[in-house]
Amino acid sequence: MSPEEIRRIELPALPQVYLRAGWEAARSVVGGRSGAGEQGMLPADAVVARHPGTTSAQVEDYRRLVGGEVFDGRHRSGLPSVLVHIMGFPVQMGLLGREDFPLPLMGMVHLSNVVEHRRPVTAETPVQIRAWAEGLRPHRRGTVFDAVVEVLSEGAEVEEPTESDVLWRGTSTYLSRGVHLAGRPDASQTESRSGRDEFTPPLKTAQWSLGADAGRRYAAVSGDWNPIHVSGISARALGMPKAIVHGMYAAGRMLEGREPEQAGHRWRISFEAPMRLPGTVAFHAGRDEAAEGAVWSFTGWDARKGRRHFHGELVLPA
Repeated sequence: MSPEEIRRIELPALPQVYLRAGWEAARSVVGGRSGAGEQGMLPADAVVARHPGTTSAQVEDYRRLVGGEVFDGRHRSGLPSVLVHIMGFPVQMGLLGREDFPLPLMGMVHLSNVVEHRRPVTAETPVQIRAWAEGLRPHRRGTVFDAVVEVLSEGAEVEEPTESDVLWRGTSTYLSRGVHLAGRPDASQTESRSGRDEFTPPLKTAQWSLGADAGRRYAAVSGDWNPIHVSGISARALGMPKAIVHGMYAAGRMLEGREPEQAGHRWRISFEAPMRLPGTVAFHAGRDEAAEGAVWSFTGWDARKGRRHFHGELVLPA
């Protein structure tokens, strides 16, 4: 699906987006909210914002966060995929936080990401960010939709960009819990209630130790100060027993050191049990010998409880 029209906006400030979403959430508690918008329709337009480019300082902060490679033009110049995601995230959140968006931003559950990193994106290089929402559908726990973000070259025609203009494309899938669509098929008709497949832990190749400040450290780099990630107090205020780490922090750790400099790769990650802070995550990374081409598979889990936190895949260019 492509958006029907384009709306140009200034690059949103994430703190303002979250403040507005918090205010709307408070108003909905007072006034009540029973459905996903009057018509249950996603906005038909895409929003586009110019991004001045990731700064070298932010790149270095990200490198420290995930223990990554040096970005000095000799070791590596292309940005890792999750840092490109961070560039587009304010535009995505600005769209989801609009007054005409049919689902409340606060309380959304991040289910998965699918990313095509087609061409290198470098630091200090301006780009255009295009975002829209699609695929509104029922779920047994609420309503699911996809948020699509494209990072385009600065000179791209945003109405109809060419394949070469699209440097990076990511689809994030979200669940709005407890918000059901009127007049749509029951979720039991479209998905199994049996849950996820039974999990058998793979061979552990590493262990991540996540401090109580892991959410704040990612937020300092990304600007994503969602309260459920910042502290136990703010997480409990939103109904979570403890703070949880950002899913994209896990994606960054998962991919670190494995992405090709010249891009051309694809990856995906699906989230299950939240990673509570502080805590440890057992991690597996392995080449899939049964797959065609160079494919990495990843799993993160709670070794004590035997619960899977996430699983993912990286497909490298031939």
